[in-house]
Amino acid sequence: MTSQLSEMFSLQGKIALITGSTRGIGEELARGFAEAGAKVWVHGRDEASGHALAGELGGRFVKADLSRSEGVRALADTLIAAESRLDVLVNNAGLEIIMSLDQLDMFAFDLIWQVNVRAAVELTRRLLPLLERSSAGSIINITSIHQSVPYPNNAAYSMSKAALAMFTKVAALELAPRNIRVNNFAPGAVETDINRDVLDAIGRDKFQEWIPLGRVAMTREMIGPALFLASNASSYVTGATLYVDGGYRQNLVRYRPEG
Repeated sequence: MTSQLSEMFSLQGKIALITGSTRGIGEELARGFAEAGAKVWVHGRDEASGHALAGELGGRFVKADLSRSEGVRALADTLIAAESRLDVLVNNAGLEIIMSLDQLDMFAFDLIWQVNVRAAVELTRRLLPLLERSSAGSIINITSIHQSVPYPNNAAYSMSKAALAMFTKVAALELAPRNIRVNNFAPGAVETDINRDVLDAIGRDKFQEWIPLGRVAMTREMIGPALFLASNASSYVTGATLYVDGGYRQNLVRYRPEG
């Protein structure tokens, strides 16, 4: 790769905040962004893991509970007090609680909405002064293939991701004049420590059949697409959804011809 192309994908000197980054996809993105040269702010509720990861990456850790508006405000205030600008905001923190419609718990529904939608919207609004001081601000909202593909017994989560995806589109229009890009990053089935048992219970063979690329993704495979959206490589991309799902949402491929 030429030096010019390398610079396009570089995050050297950039400052990034990744919410929910003490585990899973968020942790992997934190590692990848640090490798690409960014100063990474790690966020989560687990202080031990957060401080350890931030120390390893040469970044900073901030603890905040995004299920409460006070926690969102505290997170934003910490960044505003410590940094003169913010180049990349990744709204990754999310909550998923499987509930059928007849067993829908409205308290849980509201909690999912607070973490997955309201916290991302409020944090984005509060951090706009820092993002505007970047020469090329990028906001990445981690949605899901379920922003557009319905998931039985998971209305609350699917609705929240659809709402976040629409927020991305509206914010992209509003913030383009301020040189801030806003995009959706929509993963499919990704193996993490949290969902490994679920994947095993469903059956690996089923995912091999359902997903055109024939397997569940590893968290490491999320870095490249996210790095594209965070870096100058995507300088003319805003209001878009990047699906990272191995073709999973193309559900008709489940009916493959034999042979």
